[in-house]
Amino acid sequence: MLSLVLLSLVAGSLAHFNGAPHQACREGVPNHHPVPATGGTMPFTLTGGAYTPGQPIQLTITGDRPFRGFLIKASEGHFHASGGSQTMACDSGADAITHTNNIDKTSVTVEYTPPASAVGSIAMRVTVVVNHDLYWNPSTFMLQQNGDVITG
Repeated sequence: MLSLVLLSLVAGSLAHFNGAPHQACREGVPNHHPVPATGGTMPFTLTGGAYTPGQPIQLTITGDRPFRGFLIKASEGHFHASGGSQTMACDSGADAITHTNNIDKTSVTVEYTPPASAVGSIAMRVTVVVNHDLYWNPSTFMLQQNGDVITG
């Protein structure tokens, strides 16, 4: 019994082992009470390039340290799950994607498809969790239809 209690305490000190909880959809903040977000600018970026309406693209999260959890929420369009990720329906369909395990990652690449009728910028709200006690408030990156970079 004691070993189960200790194991649950260790698991609680990590990122959610099976992805962001659904309540993170609203604000993009993990449910790591009572731990507040770390101040300052999030040291992770989202890269990918310009999009073409209706055509899948690859988006990558990278940063200056390993991380265990992530959540990307698109203002429109949908994600495709692959190894190490799973989609979530925050507002509709697969408009968000999160991790499936809390193993250290140095980068994550996901596939995203903008709507066929997309015009202009698409907002991507990104949350990254290093561990239970270290995460930042989400950052919003703008995926551009014309241009080579995502702005944030």
